[in-house]
Amino acid sequence: MERKFEFPKKLKTASLVLIAIGLIVSIIGFFVDKERTLSSLLYHNYFFLTLSLGAAFWMAIQYITEAGWSAAFKRVPEAMFSYLIPGFAIMLIVFTLGIKIIYPWADPQAHFDAYTLKFIGHHLHEKTGYLNIGFFFVRVIVYFILWYLVMQVLIKYSKKEDEDKENAMKWFRKSWYYSRVYIFVWSLTFIFASIDWMMSIEPMWFSHIFPVKEIISAFVHSAAAIILVIIYLYKKGYYPFMNRSHWHDLSKYVFMGSILFGYAWYFQYMLIWYGNIPEETEYFYLRRFHFSEPLFILSIILNFAIPFALTLWNKMATNYKILGTAAFVFLLGKYLEHYLMVYPDTMKHPVFGWIELGMLLGFTGLFVYVTFSALAKRKYILPVNHPYLEESLFHHIPH
Repeated sequence: MERKFEFPKKLKTASLVLIAIGLIVSIIGFFVDKERTLSSLLYHNYFFLTLSLGAAFWMAIQYITEAGWSAAFKRVPEAMFSYLIPGFAIMLIVFTLGIKIIYPWADPQAHFDAYTLKFIGHHLHEKTGYLNIGFFFVRVIVYFILWYLVMQVLIKYSKKEDEDKENAMKWFRKSWYYSRVYIFVWSLTFIFASIDWMMSIEPMWFSHIFPVKEIISAFVHSAAAIILVIIYLYKKGYYPFMNRSHWHDLSKYVFMGSILFGYAWYFQYMLIWYGNIPEETEYFYLRRFHFSEPLFILSIILNFAIPFALTLWNKMATNYKILGTAAFVFLLGKYLEHYLMVYPDTMKHPVFGWIELGMLLGFTGLFVYVTFSALAKRKYILPVNHPYLEESLFHHIPH
């Protein structure tokens, strides 16, 4: 049980190579096609950043509900949260270099002709109190400071729990308390962050469901990423206690996530389509009929149909190979969803080439390197003094 995680040399080297590829592609792409490169940087970084923040949310939920079965895995979301720092740095770079390129409200004259501005200029002007460059950057910094500070408190108490066996319950209770703080702070700020970073790419679009959908997506898709990391660690021998009950409970997040995502998507798309609300319908009309209907439909299949089908039957859901496939497909769905948030407005047509592939490899390498480096810094792979560790190790539910 008292075993330290060792970052495999091959995996570390591979992740560093991928980071180098992503960095080279970003630099070359910036000079070859600046708008496309900045757009790709935005949606790739946003994708992995939401996984990081959602993982911390997942861990906070486990504390609040005092879930015993998941206690052994809490190192994973803690490590995934480490991506926040590089994610913040990349966001600042993207916004500094590309805010007037990506966001029409930052430079309306460059994005709209005089005829269009005649009709929408008043609406854009009404939003300048919130959508202005100075206040935008202030909000970005505030978001990251709040996320970092609250989560650092939780990680601090987690380390105290490891070091102070006699007062382990005391530190657990403190973690339980501050998890509620994190959930409140993150939920409130992420609503505005998703509006700022994704929704305001199309400043004339209105949607009450979009921020809620993004919160749900960050939570359930990060659970899929956590599952993939757990499967990797299990195959490397770090979680020999894993049984069907553990896989069963982990699979619920993919199963539940696919349903929640489908539910939120239904409210965001079908009801406004049925109600024929012009301010909201335009967003989906562009993506489905002007950008790519196959990709639009594929996002529904990847986020709902396939994960739902693969985890519906317990015998499939408790097979870690099938569960891993479902989690991977679910993450692909989220990746495509973010692509469809950015590219229809910035690139106007589907494109996926060396820039997007290089970015995907680079960000994947960065996320893996940061996550597993943070995991390797902890004294033990398991939280040895966690009050519910024994319950987690011997978790069993009837099937």
